[in-house]
Amino acid sequence: MSLVYTVFVPHPPILVSEIGRGEEHKCQASLDAYQEITRRLVLAEVETVILVSPHAPLTKDGMTLLIEEVAQGNFAQFGAAQVSLSFACDTTVIAQFQKDLPIVVPVQGPMDHGALVPLYFLQKAGWSGKVVLLGMPLERPEDYGLRIGQILDKLPGRYALVASGDLSHRLKEDGPYGFDVAGPEFDQAVLKALLRDTKKLTTLPVDLVEKAGECGYRSLRLALAAKEGAPELLSYEGPLGVGYMVADLYHSSPLPQWAGRCLSAYLNHEEPGLLRFPNSAEFAVRRGCFVTLKQNGQLRGCIGTTEPWQENLALEIQHNALAAGTEDPRFRPVQADAMNTLSFSVDVLGELEKIEGPDDLDPWRYGVVVRQGGKTGLLLPHLEGVETVSDQISIAKQKGGISGEELVELWRFEVIRYYE
Repeated sequence: MSLVYTVFVPHPPILVSEIGRGEEHKCQASLDAYQEITRRLVLAEVETVILVSPHAPLTKDGMTLLIEEVAQGNFAQFGAAQVSLSFACDTTVIAQFQKDLPIVVPVQGPMDHGALVPLYFLQKAGWSGKVVLLGMPLERPEDYGLRIGQILDKLPGRYALVASGDLSHRLKEDGPYGFDVAGPEFDQAVLKALLRDTKKLTTLPVDLVEKAGECGYRSLRLALAAKEGAPELLSYEGPLGVGYMVADLYHSSPLPQWAGRCLSAYLNHEEPGLLRFPNSAEFAVRRGCFVTLKQNGQLRGCIGTTEPWQENLALEIQHNALAAGTEDPRFRPVQADAMNTLSFSVDVLGELEKIEGPDDLDPWRYGVVVRQGGKTGLLLPHLEGVETVSDQISIAKQKGGISGEELVELWRFEVIRYYE
């Protein structure tokens, strides 16, 4: 199959009930979010977890890779030796990483707590698959994340990438490293970038990162690079002076997969009756949607409908996928032999809501429709490079052939974005 999930989770041993002995409830938001994220991984039928830890043996160049047949460890150093974990290692993935990752340093030994804590919660949720344990790269995390995603997408199986890490350790005077103003500043910068423009994570000032005393910055960047997604923040808190964040970074959806299947069938002149129609409930609703094609990370086509024209979402996606691939006037029609170079996403639109003015817009949360006479322009939300409301309205006007000086009616809408 491929990489179907990526998540970021913290690893404070105090969250383990046998260690916290009641103190873990000071971090209740993290406990609740851990329960939710592990539930999602179980429901996604993940077979192998690739876990990146900042507390594994690290190397200046490349990444370390545990090459044991069985990964084992316990919480003895935290006073809970009775809590031990053991998981079979996925030797197929290990061999592929050794072959295809640029620099891999094989290591042996027990699991560190950066791996033990996430796996403890996964086991509590009922998961019992295989693992691959990596040490966090100190340099070029995006390069390693991208390559890991590419490798996993070519292997059979269902994989999840779990990035383990804590944010700043300097949020409180009584925290493990005292207080530094850079601590909360760093954490807020991470949260903002995660929910708006993840590429800004790579441009945080070096001195800010160093002063914050974090241990998950590179793990997070690696996970985000492995697969493009729509990050969802499940929790953030710092009651003990350390920033704990749980985030769903990417998960696979059947909606864009259906879009790709429809375009491929059309380009290969397959009989329409051979196309296996999805029958799940999420395809049965009536919604407007946009289908977006990318090639090597660059836009290759985008066509959609603000309101539903077809009898269900499956047909709406099919219609818009064919249009995005063959009728977008900005691009030449896609050819069949280019299909394996494309990635798909689907934006499912909520109801249009007429608004009074620009103050009711947020380019990260809302898309906008501008109307003037018989002209209409639309811009989706959460687009790279569109950071202000004025930019959003200006571009929407351009798309609708409306001059910048003309007064327009404004409508807003929310979307849910789905990735392959």
